[in-house]
Amino acid sequence: MSATAEALRSRKVRLRPFLPADARGLADAVEESLAELRRRFAWASAEQPYDAPAFVRRASRAPRDTAFALVEPRTERLLGAAWLAEAPDGEDGRLRLSLWVRKARAGRGCATEAGRLLVEHAFRKLGAHRLYARIDPANRAGRAVIRKLGFRYEGCLREDKRLNGRWVDQECWGLLKAEWKA
Repeated sequence: MSATAEALRSRKVRLRPFLPADARGLADAVEESLAELRRRFAWASAEQPYDAPAFVRRASRAPRDTAFALVEPRTERLLGAAWLAEAPDGEDGRLRLSLWVRKARAGRGCATEAGRLLVEHAFRKLGAHRLYARIDPANRAGRAVIRKLGFRYEGCLREDKRLNGRWVDQECWGLLKAEWKA
């Protein structure tokens, strides 16, 4: 997604392309939220320091309008990240929705608003047929957000992913375009 692409907006949040200047704010948001992120994302590993500038460089070159900085509309303060990733098998029409919000802004509806923007973008602009999410069963807040977005629980993949030296379960959630209520 190029830096000149149009941002996705709501009253609470704005999703826009990552800019090189976001690296410092992203590093601060990750540091603030590291304990929570380590339980859910491999890139927040305790073994290696988080490289915010490298992530911003990769995100700014991401294909198909997929990687977004989640910012506060009035101040541009970085609140987290949101992305839509193509299915690993490369099959068109399926995108994985992922997002996180910094600890200081958790519980204020930012993740739900960002999720709504991503869902609408995926179905209307990108032509997705199906969205899916993988959630740590202990992540109650993430589950609540996904439910509010209309996703349906599809099952649990037991010990499906190796994360920070341990095997973890992942709940599977999905939303079809035909089920989506715009």
